Amino acid sequence: MVNVRVRGIYATAISKILLDSGFKLVEASEKIRERLGVEFSTGPCDVTVKNTENPDELLVIGFPREAESVYNVLVNKLNYVYAWKSPLELHAVYLGVISARHGDLCVVDLGGFQGTLLPCREEKGTRVVVGVKAPPLKPGERLQLTKNFRIVGKYVMLVHGDPRISFSEHVRDSSIKASLSAVAASKLMGSGLGVHFRSSSKYAAKETIAQEIENLLAEYRALMKLAGEVESPAKLRSGEFIGLLGLTSLAKRELDEYRRQVECTIDMHHSLKASGLSDLVDFAEYIISCACASRGENTASGVAKYIAKGLEESSKVEFIHVKPTGEVIRLNPGRVVKVSVESNRVVLVAERVMRSQGVYDGLGVEKRPGDLDYVVVDTGKPVISHNYYREGVWLGSYININTPPEVVPGIVKYHDLLVDVVVYPSGEVKVVDLEDLEKLREQGVVMGALYNYARNALNNVLSNPLNYVYNPRGIRK
Repeated sequence: MVNVRVRGIYATAISKILLDSGFKLVEASEKIRERLGVEFSTGPCDVTVKNTENPDELLVIGFPREAESVYNVLVNKLNYVYAWKSPLELHAVYLGVISARHGDLCVVDLGGFQGTLLPCREEKGTRVVVGVKAPPLKPGERLQLTKNFRIVGKYVMLVHGDPRISFSEHVRDSSIKASLSAVAASKLMGSGLGVHFRSSSKYAAKETIAQEIENLLAEYRALMKLAGEVESPAKLRSGEFIGLLGLTSLAKRELDEYRRQVECTIDMHHSLKASGLSDLVDFAEYIISCACASRGENTASGVAKYIAKGLEESSKVEFIHVKPTGEVIRLNPGRVVKVSVESNRVVLVAERVMRSQGVYDGLGVEKRPGDLDYVVVDTGKPVISHNYYREGVWLGSYININTPPEVVPGIVKYHDLLVDVVVYPSGEVKVVDLEDLEKLREQGVVMGALYNYARNALNNVLSNPLNYVYNPRGIRK
C-alpha cells in the first residue's frame, strides 16, 4: 500500500479522495483523523501532497511509481486542472558531458536533455556526475543541475559534496536531532558524505535509520563505480517524481464536494481559502454546523451576497489572469461600476482606464491613454468580456474564454483557457489562439474535461457573440 502525507488548505478533500482510492494516510493531522476516522500512522511516506506558496497549485512529490499513481488519481478526480509534470525526476543522478561553458556556467548533456550547472570549472567534453536540483515543470523552465547530488531514501538522503548534517523543518525536537546525528556520524565517518534527515526520521528507531544509511552508502559506492565504467551520458539512479496541478475554480468546486462528504463546507470554500479568507470561512462553517448540523449545502446565495457587498464597499477591483503556463498577469485595477447577484451568481461591471499606448490584443486597434475598458465578470459563466471605448465610440470587444472567475472583495481571478473571441464594430467575429489550446492539449497540460469545457464555452460564445458585448448607457456603437 502507498503511504501518502497530505498538507495544506486542501488537506481534507485530498485526503478523502486518496483514502477512497485505496491509499494510506500517514502523519495525518488530528482534524483529518477525526473527520475521516483513520488511526495515526507514523510509517514513512512514499508521497507528499501539499499546496505550494501559490495557493492555486498542488504539488505531488515522492518515489516515482507511487507518486505518479497519486498524481494520476488527482488529475482524474478533479478533472478541471492544468497538469504539469516533469520529464525528469528531482534528485535523479546522471553521468553527463559538458557540452559548453560560459564563464562559471556549464551546459551539461544528459542524453535527450540539457541542463545548466553553476558554478562549473570543467572544460567542454568532461564527464561529470550531477544530480537534478530543479527539474523543469512548467513550459519555459530550465533544468538546473548540481554536483552536490543526493541519494534518496525513505528516512534520509545522503549528500555528495556537502558533508553536513541537516534536518527537515518538521524535525524540531533537540533530543531527537542529537540522537539522529550520533547515528549518522557513526555510519558516515570518513565517507565525505553529508546527510539530510527527512521528516519521517523523527518517528523511526535508531536501528532503522542506521540500516538505511548503510544501504544508501552501499548504493552510493556502487553508483560511483558505475560512473567510471559506463559510456556517458547515462542515468545512474532514479530520484523523485514531481508534478503540479493548477487548480481552477471548477477543480475547487470538485474539492468542495469531496470535503462536504465529511465536514460542513460552504459553497466556494476552497476558492475563498485560496484568496486568503480562511478565518471567515472557518467562522461561517462553525456557526452553520452548530446551528443546524448542516454540511454547508445551499449557502451559495449568502456567499454571493457577501462578496457583492464587499465589492461595492471596496469600489476598486484587481484582475489576476492565470495562464496554463503558470504565468500570472495582473491587469490594471478597475473601478466598480455595477455589481449584482443573479441566481446566486455575482455579476460585476468594472471600468478600467488605459494608461499607456499600444495595440489591443486580437483587435489590432491602437490603444491610447484615456481609453475605457468595461470588464464584465459573471461567476457563473466561462468568460471575461473586455469592451473597449474611446470618446463614446466602441472599438471592439475581446471575450476571454476561461474557467468561471473566482471573485472576492477587491479581486477577480480567472484561469485562462487560451482560446478567445474578438467582436469587431463591423460585425465580424474572429476566433484567436485556438492553436495554442490544441498545442497544450497535445502536451497534456489541458486535458479531457477541461479541454472539452473550453471548446463548449467557445461554441456557446460563437452561437451569440453579441450577447457578450457590453454597451454602457449613452455610448453609441
